[in-house]
Amino acid sequence: MRKTKKLVSTALTIIMTLGIVIGNRATAYAASNMTVDCKSVIREATHCANGSLYGLTENTPGDINGLVAPLHPYVFRNPARGSNGNQHPYGDAIKVAKRLANVPTAKVSIDLADMLPYWPYKWPGMDGWLNQVASFINDKKASGCNNWYGYEIWNEPDGTFKNNGVSFEQMWKQTYDLIKRLDPNEKIIGPCDSWYNHNRMRSFLQFCKANNCVPDIMSWHELSGVGGISGHIKAYRALERELGIRELPISINEYCDPEHNLEGQPGSSARFIGKFERYKIDSAAISWWFTGAPGRLGSLLATNTQKGAGWYFYKWYGDMTGNMVNVTPPNDDSDKVDGAACVDNNRQYISFIFGGPNDGIINTTFRNIPSFISSKAKVTIEKIDWVNKDAVSYGPTTVSSSVYNVVNGQINVSLPNCNSSSGYRIYITKADGSQNSGNNQQVQGIQSGGIYKLFNRNSGKALGVHVNSTQNGANVIQWRENGQTSQLWKLTDTGYGYRITNVNANKELDVEKVSSDDGANIDLWQDNGQTNQRWFIRKTNDGYYVIENINSGKVLDVDHGSNQDGANVIQWYSNNGYNQQWRLVKVN
Repeated sequence: MRKTKKLVSTALTIIMTLGIVIGNRATAYAASNMTVDCKSVIREATHCANGSLYGLTENTPGDINGLVAPLHPYVFRNPARGSNGNQHPYGDAIKVAKRLANVPTAKVSIDLADMLPYWPYKWPGMDGWLNQVASFINDKKASGCNNWYGYEIWNEPDGTFKNNGVSFEQMWKQTYDLIKRLDPNEKIIGPCDSWYNHNRMRSFLQFCKANNCVPDIMSWHELSGVGGISGHIKAYRALERELGIRELPISINEYCDPEHNLEGQPGSSARFIGKFERYKIDSAAISWWFTGAPGRLGSLLATNTQKGAGWYFYKWYGDMTGNMVNVTPPNDDSDKVDGAACVDNNRQYISFIFGGPNDGIINTTFRNIPSFISSKAKVTIEKIDWVNKDAVSYGPTTVSSSVYNVVNGQINVSLPNCNSSSGYRIYITKADGSQNSGNNQQVQGIQSGGIYKLFNRNSGKALGVHVNSTQNGANVIQWRENGQTSQLWKLTDTGYGYRITNVNANKELDVEKVSSDDGANIDLWQDNGQTNQRWFIRKTNDGYYVIENINSGKVLDVDHGSNQDGANVIQWYSNNGYNQQWRLVKVN
């Protein structure tokens, strides 16, 4: 997909079918039924679908730590050259790779054809093309970057490569050989067709096998509807077996609903993520239909600086750890509701994200519930609502939080009043909150209702309140231990994170103005039930604790790693710094 393609705008009709919830089940006229098998492991969590085409440029988004890193992104797809005279004047792969140097999960896939001008590309002749490829490879190797996914030799050759004295196959072979000679350790990706055409794929692979130029990573786009994805992957895998080609990693390097305005929509995205995980896709990049707005992570951002609903849905996905497990949707070969699930045995939680067209009620059966849940499960259901791709979102809401009896290793969770555009998450932990969980973060050894002192690992100073204030907005600081009750904190397990209450003021540890920004101030405020006053607590391997705000995903941090009395306490993205770790000492 490129800048000359036209957008198609249609009305999205959301049909909601109401149901009545009774206990753990629902009665309804119709329902969409899914199953999560917690014992059926697919693979470790990879966040394969957390990537985008031109989702990151040289300058946008500006806040890498706040808007990009929290998603645990995987592959960004960028042009080899981004400057005037090329296909796009921005998104230069080397510059973007440098911006991502401190995001350990992120890699850059290099679209070589985007060095050329116009659309379809203006072919410079074989010699001119190979010279440009060699020049880029030299610059790439000199950049010092090592966060590369590979080289895409061409983009959408089924529509953009014209036979100007050389066939696509001939161009592929010569370019392949050049890359293997100049940069032999880098992966080669292709053919990057605009859609899956079985006969064309057969011809391409037959040529590659006969001429010793089989790509390291297979790729094509999925832009014609999610319902065909499973059939395409099955057909491709059968073709590999037929031709005697080893099973290659698959990159779906552009994906989006046929209704392009749904790019980044939680309900639409859930179905792609579900299928990509189920079929072990190696990487996938959200498309880029809205050519006037590069750098928005595939419409996950509503503006260059503000989050859309899609950002929060992909944050749920990026937060998944442990093993991805099998999800059975109502129909794998359709565009109906679908999703992805993980089980983390170490952090002791189950997370299931889902969405898409449904019958109004979505029933999910969780089978083979792991033993760490025991006989009662704490089930928290959240949703993130979507208006349109340009609407700023302020995060998910909690639909319910309930305790379910685990019977014969399973529970049934019914969610009424669902729609096709929202994204949903079911998050399951042990009901007594004693587990060391992933996002819930209740940790063994913390007594709910207990009084604690919190000492910063870096400075050794205690978490306290400026001049022992008891007012709303009182500033939270660090100070040497002084015996004041303003340095005492009551930790209360809410079932979904902790309230951290200052004993002296009887007010909550609070992120000022419900901010999600790095550097946002920490203060005290009367309890209002909002997630900027709720905190996940997780234990490090060496006995300290990291305290994460539920609203922002940022952690409690002493500004600039200061050792001084009175140093300000803020929130900041987690970077494993000692100034973000705390020792908890129970005093009562």
